[in-house]
Amino acid sequence: MLSLKKAKWIPTVGAFFKVSFLLLFLGTALVYAARHGLQPFSLGDMRPTVAGFLGITPLLLFAFLGFESSSSASGEMKDAQRDVAVSVLRSSASAAVLYIVPVLTILLVVPDEKIDGVSGLMTATSTVFSVYGGAHGLMMTLATAMFLLANTGQGAAWMIMSDRMQAMAAADGSFFGGFFGRFHRTLGTPVRVNILSGLVATVFMLAAMQLTGTSASLFSVVLSVSITTYLFSYLLIIPAAARLRIAFPWQPRPFRVPGSDAVFVGMATVCTAWVALGSWVAIFPGTLERLAGVEYDFVDSWGVSFGQFELLTLGTLAFIIGLALVGFVLGAPIRRALPADAEIREAEPEPVA
Repeated sequence: MLSLKKAKWIPTVGAFFKVSFLLLFLGTALVYAARHGLQPFSLGDMRPTVAGFLGITPLLLFAFLGFESSSSASGEMKDAQRDVAVSVLRSSASAAVLYIVPVLTILLVVPDEKIDGVSGLMTATSTVFSVYGGAHGLMMTLATAMFLLANTGQGAAWMIMSDRMQAMAAADGSFFGGFFGRFHRTLGTPVRVNILSGLVATVFMLAAMQLTGTSASLFSVVLSVSITTYLFSYLLIIPAAARLRIAFPWQPRPFRVPGSDAVFVGMATVCTAWVALGSWVAIFPGTLERLAGVEYDFVDSWGVSFGQFELLTLGTLAFIIGLALVGFVLGAPIRRALPADAEIREAEPEPVA
Protein backbone atom coordinates (compact mmCIF):
# COMPACT_ATOMS: atom_id res chain seq x y z
CA MET A 1 0.00 0.00 0.00
CA LEU A 2 3.06 2.25 0.07
CA SER A 3 3.85 4.40 -2.93
CA LEU A 4 5.92 2.64 -5.59
CA LYS A 5 8.75 5.08 -4.92
CA LYS A 6 9.01 3.75 -1.36
CA ALA A 7 7.71 0.21 -1.80
CA LYS A 8 10.33 -0.61 -4.43
CA TRP A 9 12.92 -0.65 -1.64
CA ILE A 10 11.26 -3.69 -0.02
CA PRO A 11 12.16 -6.11 -2.85
CA THR A 12 15.50 -4.32 -3.23
CA VAL A 13 16.34 -4.99 0.42
CA GLY A 14 15.05 -8.54 -0.01
CA ALA A 15 17.38 -9.03 -2.98
CA PHE A 16 20.28 -7.74 -0.88
CA PHE A 17 19.58 -10.33 1.82
CA LYS A 18 19.16 -13.08 -0.80
CA VAL A 19 22.55 -12.36 -2.34
CA SER A 20 24.11 -11.98 1.12
CA PHE A 21 22.68 -15.31 2.24
CA LEU A 22 23.97 -17.08 -0.86
CA LEU A 23 27.43 -15.53 -0.55
CA LEU A 24 27.59 -16.57 3.11
CA PHE A 25 26.44 -20.08 2.24
CA LEU A 26 28.81 -20.49 -0.70
CA GLY A 27 31.79 -19.06 1.19
CA THR A 28 31.18 -21.36 4.13
CA ALA A 29 30.67 -24.32 1.76
CA LEU A 30 34.16 -23.71 0.33
CA VAL A 31 35.65 -23.86 3.83
CA TYR A 32 33.66 -27.01 4.59
CA ALA A 33 34.80 -28.64 1.34
CA ALA A 34 38.43 -27.84 2.12
CA ARG A 35 38.11 -29.59 5.47
CA HIS A 36 35.81 -32.54 4.72
CA GLY A 37 35.92 -33.07 0.98
CA LEU A 38 33.00 -33.33 -1.42
CA GLN A 39 30.32 -35.89 -2.17
CA PRO A 40 31.03 -38.15 -5.17
CA PHE A 41 29.41 -36.61 -8.20
CA SER A 42 29.41 -37.21 -11.95
CA LEU A 43 27.56 -35.79 -14.94
CA GLY A 44 25.63 -39.06 -15.16
CA ASP A 45 24.03 -38.19 -11.83
CA MET A 46 22.38 -35.22 -13.56
CA ARG A 47 20.28 -37.50 -15.76
CA PRO A 48 16.67 -37.06 -14.56
CA THR A 49 14.33 -39.94 -13.83
CA VAL A 50 10.71 -39.83 -14.99
CA ALA A 51 9.55 -39.08 -11.45
CA GLY A 52 12.23 -36.42 -11.01
CA PHE A 53 11.41 -34.78 -14.35
CA LEU A 54 7.68 -34.60 -13.60
CA GLY A 55 8.27 -33.43 -10.06
CA ILE A 56 10.66 -30.63 -10.98
CA THR A 57 8.77 -29.27 -14.03
CA PRO A 58 6.25 -27.13 -12.06
CA LEU A 59 9.01 -25.75 -9.84
CA LEU A 60 11.20 -24.76 -12.80
CA LEU A 61 8.28 -23.07 -14.55
CA PHE A 62 7.38 -21.28 -11.32
CA ALA A 63 10.95 -20.06 -11.00
CA PHE A 64 11.29 -18.71 -14.54
CA LEU A 65 7.86 -17.25 -15.31
CA GLY A 66 6.68 -13.79 -14.37
CA PHE A 67 9.69 -11.64 -15.20
CA GLU A 68 7.49 -9.70 -17.63
CA SER A 69 5.38 -8.38 -14.73
CA SER A 70 7.68 -5.36 -14.43
CA SER A 71 5.83 -3.97 -17.46
CA SER A 72 2.92 -3.16 -15.11
CA ALA A 73 4.98 -0.24 -13.81
CA SER A 74 6.07 0.91 -17.28
CA GLY A 75 4.02 4.08 -16.94
CA GLU A 76 6.39 5.27 -14.22
CA MET A 77 9.61 4.50 -16.12
CA LYS A 78 11.59 7.02 -18.13
CA ASP A 79 12.25 4.60 -21.02
CA ALA A 80 9.95 1.63 -20.44
CA GLN A 81 10.47 0.09 -23.88
CA ARG A 82 14.18 -0.30 -23.17
CA ASP A 83 14.15 -0.73 -19.39
CA VAL A 84 11.55 -3.52 -19.28
CA ALA A 85 13.37 -5.56 -21.92
CA VAL A 86 16.70 -5.12 -20.16
CA SER A 87 15.20 -5.95 -16.77
CA VAL A 88 13.63 -9.17 -18.11
CA LEU A 89 16.95 -10.34 -19.57
CA ARG A 90 18.96 -9.30 -16.54
CA SER A 91 16.59 -10.75 -13.94
CA SER A 92 16.13 -14.07 -15.75
CA ALA A 93 19.90 -14.49 -16.16
CA SER A 94 20.46 -13.60 -12.52
CA ALA A 95 17.77 -16.06 -11.44
CA ALA A 96 19.42 -18.85 -13.43
CA VAL A 97 22.76 -18.23 -11.72
CA LEU A 98 21.20 -17.88 -8.27
CA TYR A 99 19.41 -21.21 -8.72
CA ILE A 100 22.13 -23.24 -10.40
CA VAL A 101 25.05 -22.36 -8.14
CA PRO A 102 23.34 -23.20 -4.79
CA VAL A 103 21.86 -26.42 -6.25
CA LEU A 104 25.28 -27.61 -7.42
CA THR A 105 26.71 -26.71 -4.02
CA ILE A 106 24.02 -28.74 -2.25
CA LEU A 107 24.69 -31.75 -4.50
CA LEU A 108 28.40 -31.53 -3.74
CA VAL A 109 28.00 -31.10 0.03
CA VAL A 110 24.89 -32.96 1.20
CA PRO A 111 24.50 -36.75 0.91
CA ASP A 112 21.84 -37.79 -1.61
CA GLU A 113 19.58 -39.41 0.98
CA LYS A 114 19.32 -36.15 2.93
CA ILE A 115 18.25 -33.95 0.01
CA ASP A 116 14.59 -33.06 -0.50
CA GLY A 117 12.68 -30.21 -2.09
CA VAL A 118 11.60 -28.57 1.16
CA SER A 119 14.56 -28.53 3.52
CA GLY A 120 17.46 -29.25 1.15
CA LEU A 121 18.88 -25.72 1.26
CA MET A 122 18.63 -25.30 5.03
CA THR A 123 19.94 -28.85 5.59
CA ALA A 124 22.96 -28.01 3.47
CA THR A 125 23.36 -24.72 5.33
CA SER A 126 23.30 -26.50 8.70
CA THR A 127 25.84 -29.04 7.42
CA VAL A 128 28.40 -26.54 6.15
CA PHE A 129 27.90 -24.22 9.13
CA SER A 130 29.39 -26.94 11.33
CA VAL A 131 32.72 -25.26 10.57
CA TYR A 132 31.71 -22.47 12.96
CA GLY A 133 31.83 -24.83 15.93
CA GLY A 134 30.16 -23.33 18.98
CA ALA A 135 28.81 -20.45 16.90
CA HIS A 136 26.79 -22.87 14.73
CA GLY A 137 23.47 -21.96 16.37
CA LEU A 138 24.10 -18.23 16.11
CA MET A 139 25.10 -18.46 12.46
CA MET A 140 22.05 -20.59 11.65
CA THR A 141 19.82 -18.00 13.31
CA LEU A 142 21.47 -15.27 11.23
CA ALA A 143 21.14 -17.30 8.02
CA THR A 144 17.49 -18.11 8.74
CA ALA A 145 16.70 -14.44 9.36
CA MET A 146 18.38 -13.48 6.08
CA PHE A 147 16.49 -16.25 4.26
CA LEU A 148 13.13 -15.07 5.65
CA LEU A 149 13.84 -11.43 4.79
CA ALA A 150 14.82 -12.47 1.26
CA ASN A 151 11.55 -14.36 0.81
CA THR A 152 9.58 -11.45 2.27
CA GLY A 153 11.13 -9.13 -0.28
CA GLN A 154 10.37 -11.55 -3.10
CA GLY A 155 6.76 -11.89 -1.95
CA ALA A 156 6.43 -8.12 -1.77
CA ALA A 157 7.72 -7.79 -5.35
CA TRP A 158 5.09 -10.25 -6.57
CA MET A 159 2.31 -8.43 -4.71
CA ILE A 160 3.36 -5.01 -5.97
CA MET A 161 3.40 -6.09 -9.61
CA SER A 162 0.42 -8.46 -9.61
CA ASP A 163 -1.81 -6.01 -7.71
CA ARG A 164 -1.02 -3.27 -10.22
CA MET A 165 -1.86 -5.58 -13.14
CA GLN A 166 -5.12 -6.61 -11.46
CA ALA A 167 -6.05 -2.97 -10.84
CA MET A 168 -5.39 -2.02 -14.48
CA ALA A 169 -7.55 -4.92 -15.63
CA ALA A 170 -10.29 -3.71 -13.30
CA ALA A 171 -10.01 -0.17 -14.66
CA ASP A 172 -10.60 -1.59 -18.15
CA GLY A 173 -13.79 -3.27 -16.98
CA SER A 174 -12.53 -6.81 -16.51
CA PHE A 175 -13.02 -7.06 -12.76
CA PHE A 176 -16.00 -5.88 -10.70
CA GLY A 177 -17.13 -2.77 -12.50
CA GLY A 178 -13.97 -0.75 -12.03
CA PHE A 179 -14.26 -0.58 -8.22
CA PHE A 180 -10.85 -2.19 -7.87
CA GLY A 181 -9.36 -0.17 -10.72
CA ARG A 182 -8.84 3.02 -8.74
CA PHE A 183 -5.40 4.12 -7.65
CA HIS A 184 -4.85 6.19 -4.52
CA ARG A 185 -4.46 9.86 -5.44
CA THR A 186 -1.47 10.46 -3.17
CA LEU A 187 0.24 7.10 -3.07
CA GLY A 188 -0.46 6.10 -6.66
CA THR A 189 -1.08 2.51 -5.55
CA PRO A 190 -4.15 0.24 -5.98
CA VAL A 191 -5.10 0.24 -2.30
CA ARG A 192 -8.39 -1.60 -2.85
CA VAL A 193 -6.69 -4.45 -4.67
CA ASN A 194 -4.00 -4.51 -1.97
CA ILE A 195 -6.66 -5.03 0.67
CA LEU A 196 -8.43 -7.68 -1.43
CA SER A 197 -5.16 -9.56 -1.91
CA GLY A 198 -4.53 -9.50 1.82
CA LEU A 199 -8.01 -10.82 2.60
CA VAL A 200 -7.81 -13.62 0.01
CA ALA A 201 -4.34 -14.61 1.24
CA THR A 202 -5.59 -14.73 4.84
CA VAL A 203 -8.56 -16.91 3.93
CA PHE A 204 -6.31 -19.21 1.92
CA MET A 205 -3.85 -19.48 4.83
CA LEU A 206 -6.64 -20.34 7.28
CA ALA A 207 -7.97 -22.99 4.89
CA ALA A 208 -4.52 -24.53 4.50
CA MET A 209 -4.09 -24.67 8.27
CA GLN A 210 -7.06 -27.04 8.49
CA LEU A 211 -5.01 -29.78 6.81
CA THR A 212 -3.42 -32.36 9.05
CA GLY A 213 0.27 -33.08 8.73
CA THR A 214 3.71 -31.78 9.62
CA SER A 215 4.72 -28.19 8.98
CA ALA A 216 7.00 -29.39 6.16
CA SER A 217 4.18 -31.27 4.43
CA LEU A 218 1.79 -28.32 4.79
CA PHE A 219 4.44 -26.04 3.29
CA SER A 220 4.80 -28.40 0.33
CA VAL A 221 1.04 -28.47 -0.25
CA VAL A 222 0.66 -24.68 0.01
CA LEU A 223 3.63 -24.17 -2.33
CA SER A 224 2.08 -26.59 -4.83
CA VAL A 225 -1.27 -24.78 -4.73
CA SER A 226 0.51 -21.45 -5.24
CA ILE A 227 2.33 -22.89 -8.25
CA THR A 228 -0.94 -24.29 -9.59
CA THR A 229 -2.81 -20.99 -9.53
CA TYR A 230 0.18 -19.21 -11.01
CA LEU A 231 0.78 -21.62 -13.88
CA PHE A 232 -2.92 -21.93 -14.63
CA SER A 233 -3.10 -18.24 -15.57
CA TYR A 234 -0.42 -18.68 -18.24
CA LEU A 235 -2.59 -21.22 -20.04
CA LEU A 236 -4.66 -18.17 -21.01
CA ILE A 237 -1.99 -15.46 -21.12
CA ILE A 238 0.39 -17.07 -23.64
CA PRO A 239 -2.24 -18.10 -26.25
CA ALA A 240 -3.88 -14.67 -25.85
CA ALA A 241 -0.58 -12.96 -26.68
CA ALA A 242 -0.22 -15.06 -29.84
CA ARG A 243 -3.84 -14.45 -30.84
CA LEU A 244 -3.59 -10.66 -30.42
CA ARG A 245 -0.36 -10.44 -32.40
CA ILE A 246 -1.86 -12.34 -35.34
CA ALA A 247 -5.35 -10.84 -35.28
CA PHE A 248 -4.32 -7.20 -34.78
CA PRO A 249 -0.83 -6.76 -36.28
CA TRP A 250 -1.31 -3.03 -36.84
CA GLN A 251 -1.71 -2.24 -33.15
CA PRO A 252 1.31 -0.45 -31.67
CA ARG A 253 3.21 -2.80 -29.35
CA PRO A 254 5.97 -1.26 -27.22
CA PHE A 255 7.05 -4.75 -26.11
CA ARG A 256 7.34 -6.97 -29.15
CA VAL A 257 9.23 -10.26 -29.48
CA PRO A 258 11.44 -10.00 -32.60
CA GLY A 259 10.88 -12.42 -35.46
CA SER A 260 7.98 -13.46 -37.65
CA ASP A 261 4.51 -14.35 -36.43
CA ALA A 262 5.20 -18.02 -37.18
CA VAL A 263 8.25 -17.95 -34.90
CA PHE A 264 6.25 -16.29 -32.14
CA VAL A 265 3.39 -18.80 -32.46
CA GLY A 266 5.90 -21.64 -32.34
CA MET A 267 7.43 -20.23 -29.17
CA ALA A 268 3.99 -19.71 -27.65
CA THR A 269 2.99 -23.29 -28.50
CA VAL A 270 6.08 -24.75 -26.85
CA CYS A 271 5.68 -22.57 -23.76
CA THR A 272 1.97 -23.38 -23.45
CA ALA A 273 2.71 -27.10 -23.73
CA TRP A 274 5.24 -26.89 -20.91
CA VAL A 275 2.84 -24.86 -18.77
CA ALA A 276 0.06 -27.38 -19.45
CA LEU A 277 2.34 -30.21 -18.34
CA GLY A 278 3.40 -28.32 -15.23
CA SER A 279 -0.18 -27.40 -14.40
CA TRP A 280 -1.40 -30.99 -14.68
CA VAL A 281 1.45 -32.29 -12.52
CA ALA A 282 0.79 -29.60 -9.92
CA ILE A 283 -2.98 -30.16 -9.85
CA PHE A 284 -2.97 -33.97 -10.08
CA PRO A 285 0.41 -35.16 -8.80
CA GLY A 286 1.09 -38.83 -9.23
CA THR A 287 -1.27 -39.42 -12.16
CA LEU A 288 1.32 -39.18 -14.94
CA GLU A 289 3.82 -41.12 -12.85
CA ARG A 290 1.41 -44.04 -12.61
CA LEU A 291 0.73 -43.88 -16.37
CA ALA A 292 4.48 -44.11 -16.92
CA GLY A 293 4.66 -47.14 -14.63
CA VAL A 294 6.46 -45.30 -11.84
CA GLU A 295 5.53 -46.23 -8.27
CA TYR A 296 4.09 -43.20 -6.47
CA ASP A 297 3.08 -43.12 -2.79
CA PHE A 298 0.99 -39.96 -2.42
CA VAL A 299 0.95 -39.79 1.38
CA ASP A 300 4.67 -40.47 1.57
CA SER A 301 5.37 -37.73 -0.99
CA TRP A 302 3.05 -35.05 0.39
CA GLY A 303 2.29 -35.98 3.98
CA VAL A 304 -1.46 -35.56 3.39
CA SER A 305 -4.10 -37.70 1.70
CA PHE A 306 -4.99 -37.32 -1.99
CA GLY A 307 -8.48 -36.15 -1.02
CA GLN A 308 -7.19 -33.39 1.26
CA PHE A 309 -4.73 -32.22 -1.35
CA GLU A 310 -7.29 -32.08 -4.16
CA LEU A 311 -9.89 -30.44 -1.93
CA LEU A 312 -7.57 -27.51 -1.25
CA THR A 313 -6.16 -27.37 -4.79
CA LEU A 314 -9.41 -27.68 -6.77
CA GLY A 315 -11.27 -25.60 -4.20
CA THR A 316 -8.75 -22.78 -4.59
CA LEU A 317 -8.93 -22.93 -8.39
CA ALA A 318 -12.74 -22.98 -8.32
CA PHE A 319 -12.79 -19.96 -6.01
CA ILE A 320 -10.38 -17.96 -8.17
CA ILE A 321 -12.14 -18.85 -11.44
CA GLY A 322 -15.53 -18.05 -9.92
CA LEU A 323 -14.29 -14.72 -8.58
CA ALA A 324 -12.81 -13.82 -11.97
CA LEU A 325 -15.99 -14.73 -13.88
CA VAL A 326 -18.25 -12.79 -11.52
CA GLY A 327 -15.89 -9.83 -11.70
CA PHE A 328 -15.87 -9.97 -15.50
CA VAL A 329 -19.67 -10.02 -15.70
CA LEU A 330 -20.02 -7.10 -13.29
CA GLY A 331 -17.42 -5.14 -15.25
CA ALA A 332 -19.54 -5.14 -18.44
CA PRO A 333 -20.88 -1.57 -17.90
CA ILE A 334 -17.32 -0.24 -17.75
CA ARG A 335 -16.35 -2.04 -20.96
CA ARG A 336 -19.41 -0.67 -22.77
CA ALA A 337 -18.57 2.86 -21.62
CA LEU A 338 -15.00 2.77 -22.90
CA PRO A 339 -14.29 5.42 -25.56
CA ALA A 340 -13.78 4.19 -29.09
CA ASP A 341 -10.06 4.98 -29.09
CA ALA A 342 -9.58 2.76 -26.04
CA GLU A 343 -10.80 -0.34 -27.84
CA ILE A 344 -8.82 -2.51 -30.22
CA ARG A 345 -9.48 -1.56 -33.77
CA GLU A 346 -11.35 -4.35 -35.51
CA ALA A 347 -9.96 -3.51 -38.96
CA GLU A 348 -6.68 -2.25 -40.30
CA PRO A 349 -6.80 1.53 -40.74
CA GLU A 350 -7.02 2.94 -44.23
CA PRO A 351 -3.68 4.21 -45.57
CA VAL A 352 -3.25 7.96 -45.61
CA ALA A 353 -2.89 9.39 -49.12
